[in-house]
Amino acid sequence: MKQQPPLYRFLPLFLFGALLLLLFFPSEALTGAKNGLILWFYQVIPSLLPFLILSGLMVSTGCSDFLSGILSPVLSPLFGCSGSGCYAIIIGLFSGLPVGAKTVAELVTTGRISSKEGTFLLPLCNNAGPFFILGYLCVTLLSIPDFALEFLLILWVSSILSAFLLRPGVLFSRHKYTATEKRRSSRHALSFSFLLLDKAIEQAFSLLLRIGGYIVLFSVLTELLRLLPLSPLLTACLCSLLEITTGTSALSALPLPKHFLIPLTGAFVSLGGLCGIVQTKSALTGSNLPFAHYIRSKLLAALLAATILFLRVR
Repeated sequence: MKQQPPLYRFLPLFLFGALLLLLFFPSEALTGAKNGLILWFYQVIPSLLPFLILSGLMVSTGCSDFLSGILSPVLSPLFGCSGSGCYAIIIGLFSGLPVGAKTVAELVTTGRISSKEGTFLLPLCNNAGPFFILGYLCVTLLSIPDFALEFLLILWVSSILSAFLLRPGVLFSRHKYTATEKRRSSRHALSFSFLLLDKAIEQAFSLLLRIGGYIVLFSVLTELLRLLPLSPLLTACLCSLLEITTGTSALSALPLPKHFLIPLTGAFVSLGGLCGIVQTKSALTGSNLPFAHYIRSKLLAALLAATILFLRVR
């Protein structure tokens, strides 16, 4: 019988304490739950659902192999990954988390990429969405529209650098195509059926329901956190550590100088918050990818992003 970690002994006490908090602070808990549901329904579902359905459908129908054949001549030598890995990079960078994680997990479980390659690609492909960064974060919160694109590129570069620095095995190796990949690239065998579409929709909604639960949970925790007698800066940082949308909004409301606010915000967004981390964990179900490696890569990416942004805006 597998022995549980020692911290699990405190799980009943933690859960009972959380239940007491909900009972003693029902108004704050209700506000947090409402905020989480509004965020999930009006922002997360419209922005993620199309990407989740289409990315799942592209893998199941073989369209990802077709796209990989087009992208691999350029991206494969650059990133040292397979053609299917190139597809994951494009989807991940332009759709954001947890679509990037779901795409990598699907490629691993279907045998299109190895577990080792998936471990390397996961932190590289799974970041905050570009529309969130360019629109909501840079324009609405930080009021730096002229710096928005550079801000996004810095976060991408930080994520890519951390993935290479912590890459399993050698630091960089040129990928050699296997016989299976060559056949797949040459044939581009495509297939479609409404059963595949139904499955893609079902999987997308299943993941979105889990994401919604996590968002509501962390929104309630964020609201309860505001009750603690902490400084506004510490409260905003802890909120950003829990959930980046609410946390970065609290950070931007503080009278902080830009050369401090921008790197700090970049670090939290690069990390993705605990809410984003558990969403990623949920998207990896069944892939057996090492999650500890993902956490280490994200921590390094956050440090790199903060450093580069500080040097750029000081």
